[in-house]
Amino acid sequence: MKTAVIIKGNPKFVAGNKEADKYYADLASFLEEQGFSVTFDPGLEYTTPKKADLWISHSRGKDRLRFAPEGIMTIATGVEGGINHPEDKSLKKGDIPDNFHYILTEEMKKKIKEELIKKS
Repeated sequence: MKTAVIIKGNPKFVAGNKEADKYYADLASFLEEQGFSVTFDPGLEYTTPKKADLWISHSRGKDRLRFAPEGIMTIATGVEGGINHPEDKSLKKGDIPDNFHYILTEEMKKKIKEELIKKS
């Protein structure tokens, strides 16, 4: 089975945030539907997630993607240039997440699926 690590965003905004919990659960469910076994990484600064077939980050977790060894697919969400909710206006470093930052849309799922196909 393929493996995926969901790298969470800034713990300051994620801890105790029900919307964030739902976003990560929805993303995990979607990836499981795509055939991945999913684990989570808290996205702490200067840490390296465990080895997997896919590292998918959210928000500040994108910084962890730079540590991806060769052969690991990477996808960024919740950041400029990433796969995002169309109304999410909190995509730059230092932005306070808005309510759209933690919503996984069908269009986002479609784009993630396209990236998975393109990168595999």
